[in-house]
Amino acid sequence: MASSGGDVKLGPWGGLGGDRWCYRASDGITGIVLRVEGNIKSISFKDTRGLVSGTFGGTGNDPNDRGEEKKIAIQWPTEYLKSISGTYGRYKGVLAVITSLSFTTNLTTYGPFGTAPGEPFSIPIADGVVVGFHGRCGYYLDALGVFVTPANSHGSISVGQWGGPGGDPFSFRVGSWIKEIIVHEGTNIKSLSFKDGNGQEYGKFGGKNANDTGEERRIEIDGLSEHLTSITGTYGDYAGMVVITSLAFQTNLTTYGPFGNATGTSFSIPIEGSVVIGFHGRGGHYLDAIGIHVKPRDIEGTISIGPWGGRGGSPWSYMTNRGINQIVIHVGSNIKSISFRDTTGLDSATFGGENPNDIGERKTVLINWPSEHLISISGTYGKFSTLLTITSLSFTTNRATYGPFGRGSGTPFSIPINNNTVVGFHGRAGYYLDAVGIFVKPETTI
Repeated sequence: MASSGGDVKLGPWGGLGGDRWCYRASDGITGIVLRVEGNIKSISFKDTRGLVSGTFGGTGNDPNDRGEEKKIAIQWPTEYLKSISGTYGRYKGVLAVITSLSFTTNLTTYGPFGTAPGEPFSIPIADGVVVGFHGRCGYYLDALGVFVTPANSHGSISVGQWGGPGGDPFSFRVGSWIKEIIVHEGTNIKSLSFKDGNGQEYGKFGGKNANDTGEERRIEIDGLSEHLTSITGTYGDYAGMVVITSLAFQTNLTTYGPFGNATGTSFSIPIEGSVVIGFHGRGGHYLDAIGIHVKPRDIEGTISIGPWGGRGGSPWSYMTNRGINQIVIHVGSNIKSISFRDTTGLDSATFGGENPNDIGERKTVLINWPSEHLISISGTYGKFSTLLTITSLSFTTNRATYGPFGRGSGTPFSIPINNNTVVGFHGRAGYYLDAVGIFVKPETTI
């Protein structure tokens, strides 16, 4: 039923407490067990092989705060999990946790479970099967998101749509990448149109009110180092219709927008490991509704690990289909910046290094591909000039460890991994390297 390609990671929604966790089923999910009373205390899962996950949440010692057990049985393969929705908010004075949950299959909806109030979230998804969950947990279930596998010939899932019921439906998917986005905006979003990497045009969607066309804004995406990952926005009343009132477009490097006037109900789609390959929605006088078609960025089973570090700067991501044979870092008391070169000679952007008065000393790591390949990183993160940044880094190959580079003070992190190759990096960067993680591709033995 599900495709054999990669998964799309949506979310998580909820709070920042507890520890991060991740669960992927061997195939479909056939059982969900919740403990509930007011909020969601804990969650666990069973897959088609009968394997049971650990219990995520419920680590408190109060016997009066364990909740009541609720079980969901999913009749795989005729029934499969498609999406989740719920609420998150404060509970008993603690940080934000999941306060209620519902689970939607192709046949029905189970829930809601939990009664505590909170901020709602929902994930309207088509053409996908939920094959795993991730989030944060401790005393309770702090945050929750899903892994979704495409279940159609396009290898994509449809997320959304948000907005109103007016206008005419539209939908498109590109065969290359979305290269250009043309927004006409004013108090709301008047229209959208697109161009792909082959020069093919899509739209205009909306913009049929000749007396209210708005101002034109153009977004250019090069498709090599940058790709579209998600959207955020708002929808609400304009001229007696429910339409999209604002939009922002997120790439692996930056956010464009918001365009329009951010009034009304907000929506956002936290997604990792994917690329937006198309849009769908409704358009008439204005842009009435919008959603996205999303495809896993890596179809060969790459795993994202991390990042570690601070929350400053902007998010960044680098991945290569080849090996990495050069790493350039600028270093002083912390890591100022990092960049990469793959085995075809292509250089990445420089991530960090935006403080011209503190660029550090250049250090180069050369990796003798293909007999040598990068398998892991380790390092520390801590305070530097009031910012939480990466303070040191070491790079481990199948032959040697290079480093440490930097001061080596702060909180240590390391990733002991076997039988893999690092094929990319991700994190956050601005004045310095704020956070770093890796993309790992498992090795196969022939």
